[in-house]
Amino acid sequence: MLVIDEYPYLQKVVKGLDSVIQSLIDKYKNESKLKLILCGSYIDTMKNLLEKQNPLFGRFDLIIDLKAMDYADAALFYQDFSDEDKVRLYSVFGGVPYYTRLIDSEKSVRQNIIDLIASPGSRLETEVVMFLKSEIQKMGNAYEVFETLAKGKVKFSDILSESAVSSSPALSDILEKLQRMELVKKYAPINDENNKKKCGYYICDNLSLFYFKYIYRNLSRLNVMNPDVFFDRFIQQDFEEQYVPKCFEEICRQYLVRKNKSCELENPFEKIGRYYYDDPVNRRNGEFDIVTQNGSDFTFYEAKFRSTPVTKAKIDEEIRQVNAAGLTCRKYGFFSRSGFEGIGNTDKNNLILFELKDLFNF
Repeated sequence: MLVIDEYPYLQKVVKGLDSVIQSLIDKYKNESKLKLILCGSYIDTMKNLLEKQNPLFGRFDLIIDLKAMDYADAALFYQDFSDEDKVRLYSVFGGVPYYTRLIDSEKSVRQNIIDLIASPGSRLETEVVMFLKSEIQKMGNAYEVFETLAKGKVKFSDILSESAVSSSPALSDILEKLQRMELVKKYAPINDENNKKKCGYYICDNLSLFYFKYIYRNLSRLNVMNPDVFFDRFIQQDFEEQYVPKCFEEICRQYLVRKNKSCELENPFEKIGRYYYDDPVNRRNGEFDIVTQNGSDFTFYEAKFRSTPVTKAKIDEEIRQVNAAGLTCRKYGFFSRSGFEGIGNTDKNNLILFELKDLFNF
């Protein structure tokens, strides 16, 4: 068995390497017992090996698209932290084993972030820059698109107006390439999947998202400030109040998918995603972030990463908002970091309640 790791690097050095390997495979495939494995972290380069115009097309017996771990598997790398801190760590370092194994259980979440990504010359700051440079170096305005997405501008029109991209066709081309590289994902609401205007684009990798949201735009400040002061001034508040709660929503989606695949949900589903609504009376529109669908039945979920319990009044308010938007739900689900308060047994008939500990109890 011969394993060539990071094949794209070797491919750059040895011109015509794909053709050389193709020639050797064709010549010795009937007599050789050698197993050749090509690995690479640059997704676009590896995908090109599968294209018809590539010499290696049709010569692979097995193709494995190895994805990043979900929140639950990633948390196994830092089991000594609280469930709350596991959510915080995943929101920054995601599910790439190389990133998660660098987390030091002897340090706080804050100190791990500072040491690994939020200080000058930190190990993973360089990792993000070098990875993206290799993937998108020939793509104009890609960094500007990333920064715009990190600001929360996810609609095509908003990305176009906020970034330095010159035209709609140019932006379409950039976004298509970023999706092919699996750096960006495109989401359409489950109730209007073919409406391009309602689609959103999101950075896939949590570390890249964190970097472009907090580090990239503040590099000049980071290089002249004490890392602790920088963290307190440019990261801490938004991280706790906006960034982690948003990432918590994705963790809740992953939990529901896990439970759905193992047939452990009372209300199994065939789709999960965002639900777009129009409210002509109040002249507004918006999205519910976590909605599951089974045929014509919908279940609405709300994720709250707050330091106080979710109350009955808050649940009733959320349900009224759902009903006002015209979404008829079979059940209403709530995820709460700090549990629930004042929920009577009679109220639970149409509710699905998850506490934070449930997400890590497998």
